[in-house]
Amino acid sequence: MLPVFAEFATAVPRTGNAAVRSERARFARDHVALGGGGTVTIEFQVPEEGVTDELTVKVRALVSKLGRHPGHAPLEISVNGKAVVTGFRIPGGGDIPQQLTFAVPADLLVPGAENTLTVGSAADARTQLWLYRVLVEPVWDRDAAERAWLADSFASSLLTYRTDRRAPGAAEWEPAGDWRLHVDGGEGALPSRLDWRAGTGAEASVCFALELHTFYGHTRDADGRWYELRGTLTDRQAFPGDADPAATLAFTTQAGWGGRWHEGGPLTLHLVTGDGPYDRIAWTDQRACSASVGLAPDGGSFQGWSQRVNEGPVGYRGAAVVAEPEPERPKDADHAGPPTFAADLDDLAQAITKVADTAVRSLGSLFRRP
Repeated sequence: MLPVFAEFATAVPRTGNAAVRSERARFARDHVALGGGGTVTIEFQVPEEGVTDELTVKVRALVSKLGRHPGHAPLEISVNGKAVVTGFRIPGGGDIPQQLTFAVPADLLVPGAENTLTVGSAADARTQLWLYRVLVEPVWDRDAAERAWLADSFASSLLTYRTDRRAPGAAEWEPAGDWRLHVDGGEGALPSRLDWRAGTGAEASVCFALELHTFYGHTRDADGRWYELRGTLTDRQAFPGDADPAATLAFTTQAGWGGRWHEGGPLTLHLVTGDGPYDRIAWTDQRACSASVGLAPDGGSFQGWSQRVNEGPVGYRGAAVVAEPEPERPKDADHAGPPTFAADLDDLAQAITKVADTAVRSLGSLFRRP
């Protein structure tokens, strides 16, 4: 069975191998809010051969607070109309979303047919159930749905944020310009944290919400003044999209371990904050892989470290990819029309003439020899 995901960070849910419908639910910034008796139903296909043993269902959700007290919106889950979870109180008090994992027995599924997974808030709910994401995968294909979700998310990896900053002790935020970024170290995952330092001395460190709609951090300007910093996502598209090529750094890389250097995958960095060029860029992605690179003044190389999730740290170095120059075009190429039959005949005649001239010169040289 193919992994299934549904993410509710946008007004139109982002889905993989699934269709979504809802009742008594509304979109709210980065989640869907369910009132008492509200439901979200995910439709997915089970293959003819069925599923071995069971499915794993992962739900990211929270219950909104009841004043200063934990909220009350018990979680309900059913598959093809049969209850799997009833009256489940989500922990956490309503402060942060929780990742919850449940098992669905294979005998609740219908092989070779469309099946339904319904996630809802109990009818006696007194606050709201906030639903962020649902992942579904065969039990033996661990984390397949999360990998599919991350890969789909990375397909739109060029992110633009409106930013604001606030001086220490100030009450008001002030506009601080847009950020635009794309980080691709070969892991196929978007950033969860980003740090940079510019040659001017300006620097920043921010962390992203899992749904990427916001980030929060701090920044220092070139004069050494520190500020709070926040960002709000305003645009998201596939890279390179309309990104400025001049602000993109592309490298071939090597990883250092075992006493020598080994060829690595490409690294692409696109970072526009109004403070470049940059001395150092560091990041952690949503797979928990991380790296830090120190850039040469001309951007032609870097030296740093990297660490993939569940692995040890290694050396990391790279050399800039130099774009091959485009072949020169005739000055009138842009004004020339499409080739015609007459033009082809003219070219052929000129070629024959050149061959004839060459032959005549060769014979003349032969007859002049003593």
